[in-house]
Amino acid sequence: MKGFKMYKQIQQLKEIGFTRSRAAKQLNINRETVTRYWNMTADEFAKQLYSINRELLLSKYEEIIISWLKRYPTMTAAQVCDWLKEHYKENIKERTVSRYVKGLREEYNLKKSNHPRDYEAVEELPMGQQLKVDFGEKWMQSIDGQRVKIRFAAFVLAHARYKWAFFQTRPFTTSDLVSSCHECFRYIGGMPLEMVFDQDSIVSVSENYGDIIHTFEFEKFRQECNLKVHLCRAADPESKGKIENVVKFIKYNFLENRLFADEEVLNSSFLKWLDRTGNAKLHGTTKKIPTKVFEDEREHLRPLLDIRSNSDVTIYRNVRKDNTIVYDSNRYSLPLGTYNNQKEVSIEAKSEKLTIMTVFGEFICEHPISTGRGQLIKSTSHSRDITDSMDKAQNTVDELLLFKATDFLQTIRTEKARYARDQFRLLQTLCDKYGIDEVLNAIKYCEVSKLFGITYVKDFLEHSAKPKQVIVLNAIPVSNNKYHVTTEKRSLDVYAKAGGSHE
Repeated sequence: MKGFKMYKQIQQLKEIGFTRSRAAKQLNINRETVTRYWNMTADEFAKQLYSINRELLLSKYEEIIISWLKRYPTMTAAQVCDWLKEHYKENIKERTVSRYVKGLREEYNLKKSNHPRDYEAVEELPMGQQLKVDFGEKWMQSIDGQRVKIRFAAFVLAHARYKWAFFQTRPFTTSDLVSSCHECFRYIGGMPLEMVFDQDSIVSVSENYGDIIHTFEFEKFRQECNLKVHLCRAADPESKGKIENVVKFIKYNFLENRLFADEEVLNSSFLKWLDRTGNAKLHGTTKKIPTKVFEDEREHLRPLLDIRSNSDVTIYRNVRKDNTIVYDSNRYSLPLGTYNNQKEVSIEAKSEKLTIMTVFGEFICEHPISTGRGQLIKSTSHSRDITDSMDKAQNTVDELLLFKATDFLQTIRTEKARYARDQFRLLQTLCDKYGIDEVLNAIKYCEVSKLFGITYVKDFLEHSAKPKQVIVLNAIPVSNNKYHVTTEKRSLDVYAKAGGSHE
């Protein structure tokens, strides 16, 4: 940075009308230097000058700071600033120290690093031993210009690096994962001995200190296929590295810059990509082509089971407190009282119908499967029936009014269905207060004025009618002696004899 004398000369030339180019020539300096100070105020210049002077002050601690950075690679500039304050009582701003430390790192190639971690090579697993699974997602552009988030489950055989994946637009559920596993088994023509998953909520409920608790549907699948399941722990590249690389490979080689038409087209295109690239490209680590290695590994896979088609897979759902279940991000209603009687039901999605049954297969109800998301699909028969009680409330008031306000009451019930019961109660109170005739007169006025509400009846009565007089029965003195009772007075000796003598 130039000194204050140079800054003052630049400002003087600016004041007498010099351009930046002429000022640079006059002072024999670079035009960029003139530009830097052209619009800078004196206070700003002084502030920068002070900062630079503070950095120069740090130069006497250069060797000490360098020794710290070499000895402690993870050391931050903030910690350097704190140590200077602690050991040398220097009151220097953290930003100034940060600039100085950054310069030292660049000059002496002192890269900041986290605590180093030791990795070890993992031996190749036997053929047919392990199939790794992981999930990925990526935003794609549809053919109509919209953005669509694509989710996929990726699979790779650990020995051959033979890949497969399934794509869909909705988030994966446990039933989707189970169905994808069956499809993958059919694609590779057999089943491995073990499958590796991340700790995902659709796979496991709890790690339980090693005694893993899987979700109900996944546990059923695991037992059906007689599979060993290995759940990866956090920061475990030795277990997850192969499948994570496959997820990246699919994202940036297959999905990148591809237009989305629909799920069927995308999955079909992916199979062709596997044949020409995904499984046909020389692997960087093994230096072998996955398709060629897989020809040998196929013979080591276990035979396929007689797996049912996805449409026949029975799925289990927990019943929520509001007597609904969740399927494919939508809520479906159940008859009132289902939650109190059974906390779990089985469902079957088939022919665009969702059939809900007990866990023993007894039919409960059926709904059309919604194509939307976040919707409530509710049957009218699953609502609380309040018709009978409302009929009774309406008939009671109608009878009280001598059946002369039937149409008015029906209109109240239709237009104010939510508050009809409260309206009828208020009307009964008005009848007790003003009498039937006055209330009927008010109702007639409201009907003519098309004011359908008991509050209008109440307002009319308060301004034009008087409440009924309440007769209070006062106590009347009784003069006849036969209605008076006189208590008999006895001497204390009588009571003493009754209680026994005490000597």
